[in-house]
This record gives sequence, C-alpha cells and structure tokens, in this order.
Amino acid sequence: MPQTKLHVGICGGGLGGLAAAIAIARAGAKVTLLEAARELGEIGAGIQVFPNVSRLLVRWGVDELIGRNLILVDEINTWSADNHLIARFDPKLGAKQAGFPHWLVRRDHLHAGLTESARRHGVELIVGSRVDTLEYSKDSVKVTTTLGVEHSFDLLIGSDGIKSTIRQNLFPGVVPQAASTVAAFRDILSYEEVFAKVPGARQLLRNTMDGWIGPNGYILLYPLSAGTELNVVTLFQMDHVVKVPEVMEINEFRQLYKDWNPTARKILELVNYTQKWPLLVLPPMKSWSNEHKNVVLLGDAAHCMQNHMAQGAATAMEDGAFLGTVISEVVRGTISLSEAIDLYEKKRMPRAWVKQQASFVSGTINMAVGEAAERRNKASAPEVKSWDHNIIHPSDLLPPTYRSWQMYCTPASIPGILYYDPEGDADSAVCEYLQSKTEMDPTTLVTKGLWGKWWGAIDNNGIDGH
Repeated sequence: MPQTKLHVGICGGGLGGLAAAIAIARAGAKVTLLEAARELGEIGAGIQVFPNVSRLLVRWGVDELIGRNLILVDEINTWSADNHLIARFDPKLGAKQAGFPHWLVRRDHLHAGLTESARRHGVELIVGSRVDTLEYSKDSVKVTTTLGVEHSFDLLIGSDGIKSTIRQNLFPGVVPQAASTVAAFRDILSYEEVFAKVPGARQLLRNTMDGWIGPNGYILLYPLSAGTELNVVTLFQMDHVVKVPEVMEINEFRQLYKDWNPTARKILELVNYTQKWPLLVLPPMKSWSNEHKNVVLLGDAAHCMQNHMAQGAATAMEDGAFLGTVISEVVRGTISLSEAIDLYEKKRMPRAWVKQQASFVSGTINMAVGEAAERRNKASAPEVKSWDHNIIHPSDLLPPTYRSWQMYCTPASIPGILYYDPEGDADSAVCEYLQSKTEMDPTTLVTKGLWGKWWGAIDNNGIDGH
C-alpha cells in the first residue's frame, strides 16, 4: 500500500503536545510544533507518572534521558489529619500489577526529556510562535502567528492548554468551569531545609509519599530531583468558588491546617507561596474537531479536570500516543485522516470523561467529613493492620476483589485507568473499524479484502506472496 505524506502541526509544546509530536513522528509523518513561549519549558512543580504513561516513557526511551530524576518511592502512606495511618500501598506491588512503575518527577525534568526525545525523532520545534489566526478548508489548515509567519498543515492539533486558542476558534462558547470550591496550593522545598528546621521530618520522610487527609482538604508530600527536593501540594475547600488564581495571606493559609499533624504543619510553615489555583473542568463536548476532521484538540484544551487522580497531564500524553498510532495507519494508507480522527474522538472522549468523574470521586473521598470519613477509614483498616503487624503481604491477606478507596495510587482500584495502554487501544480500534467495514467470508471465516491487502503489502516489500 502506498504511503501517504502527511505534515502535522502541533500548537502548544506542553507535555501532551510533546507526547503527540514524538508519537506522530514515530508514525512516519512530518511534525512541526509551534510553541508560544520563547523557550520550551515547564514550571518546576512535581508530577506523578503512573503506569499508563511510564510505559510510554520506557517504549520511547525517555526514561533513560531523565535518569535519576525519575523517583520510585518505597511506600505510599495516607494519614488522618491527626496522624493515624489509614491506608498504605507498596508501589512495587503496583508495578507488578500494572507492569510499569509509578514514578515521581519534576514537570520541567519530564518536559526536558520529552523535548530531547522529540528532537531526536526529527520534530521541528519552533518557539516564539503564538498562533493568532486559524483558517481551514477540506484540504488544508493554515495558521498565522502574531509575528505574521504562516504555516500550512494537513492536520493541526490544538494542545495549547486550558486557554486554548484553537478551541476558542472551533468552539467559542466552550469554556472551563470551576466545578467546586476546592483550591490548590503548590511549592517545592529542599530536603536540607526541611530536615534542618522541622524536628521529626527525617524519621517521617524516608523515600516515601505521604498524604494527610482531613475534613475539607489534604496535604501531599513526595520527593523530587533524585531525592534532593520535597514537593508540597495542598488542597482545601474555600468558602467560595475559586474561578481564577488568587493570592492568599500566609497566616490565613496556615490556619487552614492549624489542627493537623504537627510535623506536616511545620513543613507547611516553610512554604511562602500561597497563591490559590482554581481546579477548572471542561464540560463534555460533542466533538473535539472541526467538520473536516483536520483540526483536533488534545489534553487540557479538550478535557481539563480536577487533580485528585493526578491524571491531567497523563491523559494528555495518552491522547498524543493514541493519535500517533491511528495516524501511522493514515501514513500506511490503511485509513483516511478523517477516519483516524473519528476513531480518536470515539475512543478518547468517553475515556476522558470517566477520568474527570473519577477525579471528582477521589477528591470527595479524600476530603470526607464525619460519618463518611469513618466509613472510609474502616474500609481500609485491614490493609493497615497487615502492614503494622508484618503478618503477611497485604495482597495475600485481603480478598482478590479488594479495591482501595485511595484510587489514584492503587492500580487495581481502577485498572481501566492505570493499566491502560493508549497505543494498544488505538491499534485495536483500527482493527475493529476495518473489520466492521468488510464482510466476512462464511466459509473461510476470513474478512474479505483484508487478506489480499496483507499479501499485497508483503509483495510491495519485496517478499514473494506465494
């Protein structure tokens, strides 16, 4: 089958855009990535890399580029606000369940690894290229930057985040919404400072991820940068809906956690940056693409979500990997570009919505109060008891149907999320689609047409089909 020449443009060089660039370049298409900023980079806050994404980093060799800055902790502990252990998970067990590790990394380190991988895959990276206008027809897409530079593509991917210019052009009435009163606070501290100023911190933070969950909020701490830095994430339900970033007075911030565990509270006293970040969500959309299927959205531009499952960036990277696989079939001539984008939407849109809902549920469970919190803690009591007494491994003590309420870190709780392989899913989607288009021979049980195409492909590669 003759190969199709395809030039794909990507608007936005975040984690999802870079993942798409790598995957589509691997598919055999020419890729040009336009980034508005003058330099490719990311804010250096921490990010969790779950098995559904770490599998991609391993396949693409990005894990080797990042190296020691990818951290695998020994324990994931969940404590009550008054410091009772209420859930615990072994990431090594998680890696065994899902087949790939759960890593922790600074966003800028992950971004740098993806950027270098994109360069090595031949992606053209153009910075200082903020898209100003978008024009498209059935046969092509053209964008013009604020500097007046024009670019033409066969396909344009809008991976330009929550404030997406591409989405505003396609769907001007669709805007992210603040779906709750929860706001997030983020900072990074050095372990050297934490250990010097907080008594007891060294005994608590032992290459572990630790979270304290209490009424209406939670604190999450985990290591970054080869174990030299501590990522600090806190969330709390405010007395109003936070729609835009707001600055909070430092003492007011500390009062939110005044009755919580003393060690965690003293760590928060080292944090000086208290900007409230809203947790915005895009409502479900009927489409992520234009009528010609040659402009399509990806990541936060299509499905931003609350961070209680830590799956926002992961979902964007899944989008990119899925697109790369279906576009590889366009390059091979197996399906058309519009068919590829249609498959992407049909498969990815419901999956993103499931993740958005799971994030709501996870946040509600973690910030439960009163009787709901007591029921939650009782449910995980057996796994804590097994760890405390070192009887046998928790997975042996608990029934095989057990699923932890701490969904974000336990792969078996929502296997459809953390076991997921976007490239495998995309390949299956193409196979199912091709079979649905072609009648089956009732005698041979072979799908008519596909057999001949397969032999034709072999012949075209210089192999005798007989």
